[in-house]
Amino acid sequence: MEPHIAVRRSLAIFLSCIAWDLAILLAIAFLSGVAIYIAIPVPILVVGTYYLVTYRRMDLKILTKINAEPITAGSFPRFENLVEGICVAHGFRPPDLFVIHDSAPNMIMVGRNSLHGRLVATTGLLDRVTRVELEGLITHELSRTRNRLTLLESTAAVLIARPMFFLPKFVASIARKIFYPWVVAETDIHAVQMTRYPTGLADALRSLHSDGREPTHNPKFCRHMWVHPPKDPLITTGFSTMDRVVALGEL
Repeated sequence: MEPHIAVRRSLAIFLSCIAWDLAILLAIAFLSGVAIYIAIPVPILVVGTYYLVTYRRMDLKILTKINAEPITAGSFPRFENLVEGICVAHGFRPPDLFVIHDSAPNMIMVGRNSLHGRLVATTGLLDRVTRVELEGLITHELSRTRNRLTLLESTAAVLIARPMFFLPKFVASIARKIFYPWVVAETDIHAVQMTRYPTGLADALRSLHSDGREPTHNPKFCRHMWVHPPKDPLITTGFSTMDRVVALGEL
């Protein structure tokens, strides 16, 4: 997915939610007989402020729900050094690094843009995968920020999946219109074009799939954002993990 497409779709989600909430508040105000000089500006101010705060804090909402903690410099040297090296080699802006103390191996990237990228790995992942496999996973996750997929995934998670979790079929139908079926596999290809070693990412994904464990703090509304999505996400973004492994094997 091209970055401008992800940005436009994220903006469309925000504007749709703003219009819906504003229409409801304006209707309530007019039906209640509130003076027009209050009925119009106050709902606009309230809704505008709410969605501005939501935009600026949606990354934090996800990090809090998955129980991620900032990494202390030097506590995970292999992970930190690999991220730094990949960013220097391929021109990525270094993300903030977080860790989840959980034996289930997985990784997730959140961030509305490269200035606010947060790369999160479980301790189970850092203990399980090889250096080459970890390089493939990191490059994939950084590529999600470069093509603004993390912005679209975060927006869909916070504004669609989370408030409408009780309507899973409706959420899934919207997601099919937002995400291309091949969007994550496409990001895999971008990543291995940089590492020049598809086997590294393929082996990592195969390893995560064979392990089968899921992070303890694993809300359904953001499951689609993990590099190896757990079972029963509210939003699906196309290929399964093993479909991606097969596709990488053909490169």
